[in-house]
Amino acid sequence: MKAAQSVAGAVVVGALLLTGCGVTNDHDKVIRDAVANRVFLYQTPGANDATLQVVRANGYFGGGCSSQIMIDDKFAAQLETGEQVSFSVPSGSHVVTLQNSGACHKTGSDAQVQATLAPGETTQLAVNKWGSSLSQVKR
Repeated sequence: MKAAQSVAGAVVVGALLLTGCGVTNDHDKVIRDAVANRVFLYQTPGANDATLQVVRANGYFGGGCSSQIMIDDKFAAQLETGEQVSFSVPSGSHVVTLQNSGACHKTGSDAQVQATLAPGETTQLAVNKWGSSLSQVKR
């Protein structure tokens, strides 16, 4: 009798543990706008501005890593996994730097992209889910 109760209890516990495995969620699919209190610069469009969009890929891994976006050596925003931000920057040449903090921070691991934008142009930069690389998206 005790053996049957133990087996039944193990089956119930196993079923409870597996209950969440079949549930789908959009965590790895949806890109959200960065929270406003982590976006600091270039939010008001001006005449002859261009749009610089930075998108950090989604994923469960990299959740302990924050990505600081620097534009021309100014702290513009902080992104977490699955977030994006758009900046209205003056047209011309800009250096965009990615700095990591949190679990992914390594001294000297900053990535940079030089972006030259014409008035009204939109350029997209991609940050991987770990926040360790920055690249310009080819259109």
